Amino acid sequence: MKHSVWLLVVAAIITLPGVTYPQAPTPVSLPVRPAELKWMPALALPKGAQFVVIYGVPTKPGLFISLVKFPPNFRVPPHAHPVQSIVTVLSGTYYSGEGDKFDPDKLRMFPAGSVLAEPINTPHFAQTREDEVILQVTLVEPSATQYVDPADDPRKK
Repeated sequence: MKHSVWLLVVAAIITLPGVTYPQAPTPVSLPVRPAELKWMPALALPKGAQFVVIYGVPTKPGLFISLVKFPPNFRVPPHAHPVQSIVTVLSGTYYSGEGDKFDPDKLRMFPAGSVLAEPINTPHFAQTREDEVILQVTLVEPSATQYVDPADDPRKK
């Protein structure tokens, strides 16, 4: 069961406290259509990742929902989070693995429609291949993203 419940995150993983945003992200007014989303750089992830806040505020306690977009051929180095996240793959094929080192042999494939639970305080990593991937990440703030190797943390570059 541990291997069937993942992710991240993502991310997000992804839009968490301790991150300086180019502008304060605010939730979209629901309902929203894809063309109305205002994607921003996801600064807690390697360059190229984007996110949009759907509900909540990433620096305040409470329910938080975001969408995270990864370009094709994108990697997220090993990292961990202190809270449970539920990740839904909305589009593309997402690959995720668990461990302190990025190991392509440990990646599991999650096509659109997959739902994963990110392992609390467990290092994991991710990759996309030929597809752009969009994830929905749901969690309860406060959270954080801590990279296994601090040199991988894009916030410190």
